[in-house]
Amino acid sequence: MIYKITLFDANFPSCTSGTASFFTEDIDEFEHNYFSDENVESNHLEAQKQRYFRSKAGEIVTDYYSDAPELNIFQYAEYGTIEKRKTFHYKDKIFELHNGYLIPCPIYAAEAIVELAQIAFKKNPDEEGEKYLVARYSLRGVCCKDTFGSNKDKFEDCTPYGNPIIKTCYPEDLPYKGEKEIYSDCKLSTFAWVELYQNCFKGDHVNGYEIEEPTEEQLAWIMRDIPGEAG
Repeated sequence: MIYKITLFDANFPSCTSGTASFFTEDIDEFEHNYFSDENVESNHLEAQKQRYFRSKAGEIVTDYYSDAPELNIFQYAEYGTIEKRKTFHYKDKIFELHNGYLIPCPIYAAEAIVELAQIAFKKNPDEEGEKYLVARYSLRGVCCKDTFGSNKDKFEDCTPYGNPIIKTCYPEDLPYKGEKEIYSDCKLSTFAWVELYQNCFKGDHVNGYEIEEPTEEQLAWIMRDIPGEAG
């Protein structure tokens, strides 16, 4: 069973707004994290939470300015599967991210794990289903590079500002700015799969995507929920 959750995308300016889809095999874990008291309060998700559970109960409810069924918040595929996946490891790496206004927001990670997978969103056992290329990641020793201060060699706390699908584990009383080594215990990770591409493959291409190491541009897209709209 694969669940698809389609919500308003908090990563872009309102003039280019849209939706973002997330996938999970464990809907209880998703709800526990996404609708935690802290997440709901800090991201003002009260109304979105009500819409989500109305959709889960069977209504066609969207999180956008449309009632199109394909944008229904809560969808599931009883025969959905992860058909293939591949994991990529990085060490001591700067990821060149940018926010919704295309302002550079580079981050550093001492260690990073990025996993790509192909999901077949199959509602019936005898269909190929929609194919999605999705990603999730975890970062350790993560911090943001100071791009605006007078000392470009300094780093600062990496607080996610995008869609609230990221769990963080940061020590208390961290200095706001300093050398990257002081953020060695800072960790963040996604608790759902982030959609990269969706397509319907037929004929010779029925097996879908070839999973290859993501490019720098794809890594920036995968991690777009860290800077969000204006982080």
